[in-house]
Amino acid sequence: MTAEKSKTIRVLIVDDSFFMRKILSEILNTTNGEITVLDTAQNGLEAVEKAKKLKPDVITLDVEMPKMDGLAALEKIMKDSPTPVVMISSHTGKGTETTIRALELGAIDCIGKPAGRVLENAKAIQGELVEKIKMASLCKPRRNKELEGVSAESTVKKNVKPAEPETVERDKPATFIVAVASSTGGPRALNELFSNLNRSSSVAFVIVQHISVGFTKALARRLGEVSRLEVSEAEDGEYLMGGHAYVAPAGLHLVLEGGAGHYKFGFNDHPPRLGVKPSADIMMSSVAKTAGKQCMGVILTGMGRDGTAGLKDIHAVGGKTFAQDAGSCVVYGMPKAAVDSGMVDRQVPLSQMAQEINALLNRR
Repeated sequence: MTAEKSKTIRVLIVDDSFFMRKILSEILNTTNGEITVLDTAQNGLEAVEKAKKLKPDVITLDVEMPKMDGLAALEKIMKDSPTPVVMISSHTGKGTETTIRALELGAIDCIGKPAGRVLENAKAIQGELVEKIKMASLCKPRRNKELEGVSAESTVKKNVKPAEPETVERDKPATFIVAVASSTGGPRALNELFSNLNRSSSVAFVIVQHISVGFTKALARRLGEVSRLEVSEAEDGEYLMGGHAYVAPAGLHLVLEGGAGHYKFGFNDHPPRLGVKPSADIMMSSVAKTAGKQCMGVILTGMGRDGTAGLKDIHAVGGKTFAQDAGSCVVYGMPKAAVDSGMVDRQVPLSQMAQEINALLNRR
C-alpha cells in the first residue's frame, strides 16, 4: 500500500462540540493540500449517513455524543461502509475504556482529546493527528463479520474470562518470556490472541502496542477481561510472574532485566526508535539478551518495521519466532518486514496464532 491511493486525504470530522470541530478543521486544513476536511458531523447518526454518502478516506470520531455515541456509530459504519477511523477521546475514565472497545471493533488508531487550554493543547497534538490520519488512509478495513469471523457485538460483549481448568497450578516467578509486538490493528488482534491463550504458571507475556499515551492501562484492563492470564500495565522494577501478561506503558521504552526466576522491568526515556516509543526492538532485544533461548517473539499487524531487529536477536539466541500472516492483518507492515528478514520461523493466521503458541509452550 502506498500514499498514492489519493492525492488528497479527504476527512470527515465527527464531534458534538462546534469548537472542537472548528479546531480540528483548522489543523487539518493547514497541511498544504495533503489533507482536506470533506465535511463535519455533530453526532453518530450524522456520521453514519455522511460516511455512506460522502465516502471519506478517513473519519475522526468522538466517543461521547448525543443521539448515537461513537461506539454505536463505528459499529454501524464498519458494517455498512467500512472506512478507516481515528478515535479522538478523553485520556481518562469512560473515554479510554470505550476507545479500546472501538479499536477492537476496527478503528485504526486513537488520540487523546485536548483538555484544559484546548486551543493550545490542540496545537500540541497537531503532528500526531496529521500523522495518524495519513497512516489510517493507507489501511483498508473490512466489515467486522469478515474479520476472523468475530462479529462486532460479540467482540464488545466478550468480557468474561475463558473457563479455567479445574486444577490450576500456582503461579511462579517467570522463567520463560513471550515478547509480543503490535501496532495498527493491534488491539483487536491482541484481544483475539489473548482470548485463546492458555495460562502457564512459569510463562510471562510482555506486550508492546503502539498507542497514544494514556490508553495502555485501559488496554491492559480490557485484555484482562477476556484472558485466562492476569494482565496489567508494566511497572518499573516489577518482577515478572508466570501466568501474567504485561503491557508496556506508552511514552517509555521498556527493557527486561535480571534472570530466570527473577526477571524484572526497567524503563528509559531515550528518544523514539523508528518513530515509536515504546520500541518493540528495544524490548525484544532485551528479552533475547536476558532470557536467551527461553523466550519467544511474536509480531502482529502494524505499520512500519519495528520489531524486526528485536526478533532477529530472539532468533539468534534460539528463541522461536512467529509473525501474523498477510491475510489476517489490518496492515501487513511489521510482520512483512520481519518475514523479509528471514528470521521468522512461521507465519500464522491470527485465528491460529494462540493455538500455535499454546502448542509450543506445552512442548517446552
